[in-house]
Amino acid sequence: MENRIDADQVAPPIVRPMAAHDPGYYDQLRRRMRWRLLFAYCAPLAILALFFHVQYSVTLRERIYSHLRSLAENQRNTADLFVQERVANLRNAFHPDSLSIPPRNGHLDPLLAELRRASPAFVDVGVFDPDGNLLAYAGPYSYLRGRDYSGEMWYRQLVERDYVVSDVYLGFRSKPHFIVAVRRTVSRGGSDSTWVMRASVDPDKFGEFVGSSAILDGANAYIVNTQGQSQTASLEGHPELEVGPLPWRTASTSVAELEIGGQRYLRAIAWLTVNDWALVVQVPASQAYAPMRRARAALLGMMALTLAFIVGVVQRSTRKLVARLEAAHETQRSLTLHLFNAAKLASVGEIAAGVAHEINNPLAIVYEEAALMTDLLDPSFGQAMDTAELRERLGAIKEAALRGRDITRKLLAFSRQDEPQLAPVQLERIVERVLEVKDVDLRTSNVEVHKELAPQLPEFVASANQLEQVLLNLVNNARDAIGRNGRITLRTRVENGCVQLDIEDTGRGMTPEVLSKVFFPFFTTKGVGKGTGLGLSISYGIIKSMGGRIEVQSRAGHGTTFTLFFPLPRPTPAEAAREEAHSDVA
Repeated sequence: MENRIDADQVAPPIVRPMAAHDPGYYDQLRRRMRWRLLFAYCAPLAILALFFHVQYSVTLRERIYSHLRSLAENQRNTADLFVQERVANLRNAFHPDSLSIPPRNGHLDPLLAELRRASPAFVDVGVFDPDGNLLAYAGPYSYLRGRDYSGEMWYRQLVERDYVVSDVYLGFRSKPHFIVAVRRTVSRGGSDSTWVMRASVDPDKFGEFVGSSAILDGANAYIVNTQGQSQTASLEGHPELEVGPLPWRTASTSVAELEIGGQRYLRAIAWLTVNDWALVVQVPASQAYAPMRRARAALLGMMALTLAFIVGVVQRSTRKLVARLEAAHETQRSLTLHLFNAAKLASVGEIAAGVAHEINNPLAIVYEEAALMTDLLDPSFGQAMDTAELRERLGAIKEAALRGRDITRKLLAFSRQDEPQLAPVQLERIVERVLEVKDVDLRTSNVEVHKELAPQLPEFVASANQLEQVLLNLVNNARDAIGRNGRITLRTRVENGCVQLDIEDTGRGMTPEVLSKVFFPFFTTKGVGKGTGLGLSISYGIIKSMGGRIEVQSRAGHGTTFTLFFPLPRPTPAEAAREEAHSDVA
């Protein structure tokens, strides 16, 4: 049973012939390595930078929100304290030790002066009798004395509370103000009566106090009621500060981002405890997020510097690495070329004996003709040489010399150590050249050569010099396998898009164990000193470098067939169209 294997299935890592790379190859390799290294370094850096930027932005946004919330709560507490202090000031002023009921004329003037010393926001002060009439008054609006306030909202609310803080309103004076009022129960004649002291507060002064603390660049702090009306200063001309009706008050401070007039703002709302007022802190988003922009700019700057450093390192590293790789390739190419040349010279050495015998025949003819001419020219020989005979002898010498020259030229042409050059080759010519070199050796061994070469084989791209070396290795192996008295058949054909060449011998064949190792370097079945063990491994490397492959079919005692496959170039679309048109015409 014959054993058939594909060399790719059993061959180890091979030594392939290396052609010299053109400078553009290393430039392309350098660029490719540079981009890959830059991607390998920069992609994780960019991902990490993006991740940390997002995390930092989220954290910074939360800090900005938290800071704005804290500012609003602090300002709320300040406003609460301001109002509570005004209530406390008014209670102290309305204490029995400070003011008798009913008050006499002029008693409220020093009280107003003392209240204004406590806070310049106080505008006036007045005392109301149990019927809601303004009985005593101190302040700039003296015409208010005697007015009936029993129908005012703040007065009615005071019936159920100890003190009242009203919203800002115009009142009888037609000027914005808000009221702080406290009540006092007076017992007289066995009956109780409720008296009220009221002080009005300037909302502008209150607003100055609320907004006096520098909170954030570009920020505004003001107080609104549940309807969104300002209690500290007029919002006219500032539509971006208008709040609108507020939802029901909440215990926590809310922070929101909103768009007003095409610009974005951050707004924090904190409810006061002394009244249904809310303190609003509003800042343009561009101002609030300025630290985030600075952090982003710093991050981008650091990334740019890091990227520039990485680019510099990658440029330098790839330049050095490719230079070393180029030197290593050149060294490997030189060593590989030496190895191939050594294997080739070993093959040449195997045919040297036959070539020497072939050269010896014309040399013997030259020697014999020269000796005969020497004898004829000797007078003692007694026989003269005419011109015709001389020309005949010289012609024989010339013919023998030319024959020897042809033999040496063939041997030198085959043994030349050229750089591998890929070009279109004609397989039948290479077969003929190899057989010419091996002719004497094969005839001496009584090995018959049978050729079945297909006519007009298409050309394929290969190195003619290396292909000659492969064929010589295979013919040498076939001759060695035969020994004496056998036949070598060389057969060519075109099948399945490949030019195929069979080298078939009638030698001793190979067992499956030997067949599985024939392409291993330094493996040989020849005797000591008769083979290097590199022929088939190098031949396999050469064929693979040309894009081809090798198959071996062998059976112990029945010979071996090596089949070489050389892929044909695919026709261009124009060539395919021409071939199709030609086939249609045919």
